Amino acid sequence: MNVELRSMLRTEGETLSLGRHVGSLLKPGDWIALTGELGSGKTTFVSGVLASLHPGARVRSPTYVLVEVYGAKPTVVHADLFRLASSREFAGLGLEDLALGDAVVLVEWADRAAGDLPLDRLDLELRYLDGDGREIRIRPRGDRWESLAREGAFDRDRWHDALYPGN
Repeated sequence: MNVELRSMLRTEGETLSLGRHVGSLLKPGDWIALTGELGSGKTTFVSGVLASLHPGARVRSPTYVLVEVYGAKPTVVHADLFRLASSREFAGLGLEDLALGDAVVLVEWADRAAGDLPLDRLDLELRYLDGDGREIRIRPRGDRWESLAREGAFDRDRWHDALYPGN
């Protein structure tokens, strides 16, 4: 299955909402690869995921430390590859080791290590649109993510309700 789903993100709240929804789908061992220009909403999306998995935790941008780790069951590993000079530096981050056990892994600027990421993953690309808002392109990779896509897990009506948690 080679599918790309697209949706508009009109506000920061919608980006957070999608993140919360995707966070509710995550299982230990899952990887999410985020790409997009500076300020396109990658870290905001990660904030939504973290709000779903560890309410009250605040995302710290890992741009300078490269990797932040949050909570347990699941542990959330958040990497930012913006400052990598080459894909060879990716191996030194030890993400595969951090991903063992109950962890889920979210990688910003994933295009800088695309060949080193697991083949089974969810690829998310955020793009600016002319005018307000952004577009998100969702590319499920592997059986689990493709199955979720076929079931409509990424349809806007499924995650838009996450704007109002508890409803």
